[in-house]
Order: sequence, then C-alpha cells, then structure tokens
Amino acid sequence: MKVVKIFLKSLLFIIIGFVLIVTSVSLFRPSYSFDEPKPFQGNYLLNPYEDMNPDNWIQSNFHAHTRQFGGLTNGRLNTNEMLDSVYSALGFDHVGISDYNKINYYDSSNRSFIPAYEHGYGMFKIHQLCIGAKKVRILDYFAFQNLSMKQHTLNRLEKQTRLAIPAHPSFVKKGYLVEDMKYLSNYKLMEVLNGFRISCAHWDMALSNGHLVYLIGNDDSHDVTDITDVATRFTMINAPENNAESLLHALEKGNAVGVDFPINRDESLEQKINRLNKNLPYISQVELKGDTLWISASKTFSKIKFIGQNGKELNSQKNQNSAHYVIKKDDNYVRTELTFKDGTTLYLNPITRHESENIVKQRLDHINWTKTIILWSVYVGVLFVFARWILKRK
Repeated sequence: MKVVKIFLKSLLFIIIGFVLIVTSVSLFRPSYSFDEPKPFQGNYLLNPYEDMNPDNWIQSNFHAHTRQFGGLTNGRLNTNEMLDSVYSALGFDHVGISDYNKINYYDSSNRSFIPAYEHGYGMFKIHQLCIGAKKVRILDYFAFQNLSMKQHTLNRLEKQTRLAIPAHPSFVKKGYLVEDMKYLSNYKLMEVLNGFRISCAHWDMALSNGHLVYLIGNDDSHDVTDITDVATRFTMINAPENNAESLLHALEKGNAVGVDFPINRDESLEQKINRLNKNLPYISQVELKGDTLWISASKTFSKIKFIGQNGKELNSQKNQNSAHYVIKKDDNYVRTELTFKDGTTLYLNPITRHESENIVKQRLDHINWTKTIILWSVYVGVLFVFARWILKRK
C-alpha cells in the first residue's frame, strides 16, 4: 500500500511538473502589437519568373514522413528507402523528408539534400515546415494559440531555419485562421497546396494585405503504399541545377509552380507513373510586356483564371495554350491558375506591385513590452500562489 501511495504521489508531481512547463511556455512569451498592413502599390511590377527557363523544371516534394520514435508518429509505414524509391520511380528530382520535430539525414550526401522537419505538436496542428533547418526547435504551444504565439513561433523559427513555412493552414478550423494572415509576417513561403487541403483563401488574405509570400506544394505523405498519398500535390521548381542552394534560391524568388495532380484511386504505381509522364504539363512562358502578362503552357489548358485582390477573379480564358491579361493600375497583384483537360491545375506565384526594384518586405509585429511585463507579473503572482498551495497540501 505504501508503494502505491509513493507511486501515485510521484505520478502526481510528474503531471503537475508537465502542466507547469506547458503553462510556462504558453504564458512567458512576448506579447506583440501589430501595425496595419498596406496592400501592394507602386508602378514597378515584380515578376518572379523573370529568369525562368522552360527546360529547367525540377519536380520536387518537401513534405513526407517516415517511421520515427518507434512508430509513435504518423508515417510509421514508411522507411527511408521506400519513400525514396517510390518518389524516384514517379520521376521526382528532389525527394525531401520532413519528419515531426526531427531532421532526417538520409541521403545527406546528395547535392540536393536539404535538412528539413515539421515543427509542432499542439492540439490544433498549427505546424510549420522548416526547410534548410540548422536545428530543431523543441518548444511549441500545446493548446490554444493566439496571434502573438503564432508570430513568436515564426520569428524564432526564422532564426534557426532558411524557410519557416506555415504548413497546411486550412487543415483545421482552429489552426491558422484566414484573418491571421492579414497580420502575420516574417515568413517567405506558405504551403498553399497540401495533400490534405488547398489554402488559397489564406494565401489571398496575405497577398491582399501586402505580404510578399510565395507558394509551395507538397503531398504531406504518410504512407507511400497508398497511391492517393503520393504525387498528388507538389512543386515544380525552375532552377539551373538540382542542388540545395539552387532549389532554395528559386523557392525564395518565387520561381516555382504548385501542381495539383488529379487522384485516381484505382490505379497502380506503374499506371500513375505513365499518367504523370503522359499528362503532366509545364509552364513555358510567364512574361511581362509592359503592363501585359503573357502565360503559355506545354499543353492546351481548358481554363486559365487571373486572380487579384481579395481572391477576386479578374479574367478567365478557355481552350488555349497561351493567354494574356492587361494588368490594371488598381490591380495590387495578379496570380494565375491553369486547369487542364485531365483535371491537373497549375498554381503560379503572383505578379506584385512595388514602389521600386528595391523590394522591402513589410514587418507588422513588434513586442509590446508594457503589456508583456504586466502579464508576466500577473503570471508569476498566480504561479507563486499555486506553488504555496501545493506545498501546504504536501
């Protein structure tokens, strides 16, 4: 009986310690204030595809999981070798692994290897895809996250990784909210295309409020034996070489295209390989001639949509392999979506307005030290009272 009591008391203190750690991480972080955003404006039109070469498309996926932590995390059915083999067979030039909170160094001798991981283990899946990571950030918020918490995480991750990317923003309702993207800054890419969700509303909110954020598309694969889990959403990167620096530089510049490839649940891996080889289109031209945007593709598209401020459709054209749109002076940005006869959709990064060629990305967040100190003082007082109560109970 005495042993049981000792065990229960020890368990209680472990639980209390865990709660205190989680609470401290959530409470003792800076409180931010946010300036009001400003939409893109100016006479200079920035074309992220200015250096595009139609012969240099590199098929890439950066978000996939393998068996880690004894099979505790989702991805337990994938080995490194299985994942690499399936994606290579599907024609992918870059096969990235992004295990949960752990950098996987499989195939690290490859010139295109980029250390990556998926950060986050909170209840509402507010995750960040960390590409070009120097190390893993252990801390995260376990439960609710407000805007300050989300911004603080991005700020900390940006110091530890080349690209800290909000992952699958629309995956859960209480995760990244669409209205969050009006104020969040200090990140370069957003995972607009994910195997579970497409997050155009989040992307358009960011763009409409002047945040120069480019897209990335990923399968977020957890089981490569499931044909619907591979080569469904990915990124075509326009880079002169398939090495880490070239890929990262192209992603940062926006010289990439997101691909939504239609799912056929009844096909084999061999059939999907053949369908990709036969049907996958590519962009052959994204050119600005004055204020006119010209876009061409390798295949005839069934529809092209030009989309602008607040996600509004500005223009659409059908059944061509080339289209153009005259950018109006009140078009803050223009992005395009091309849908093909087989259902494949290509998502292009936006043309954006700026005051000059010297692009300055807006930062809206700054630490509100007055609010932070007041809140921290309150938290310390509450924890002190709680600790005294615990000691008295003991």
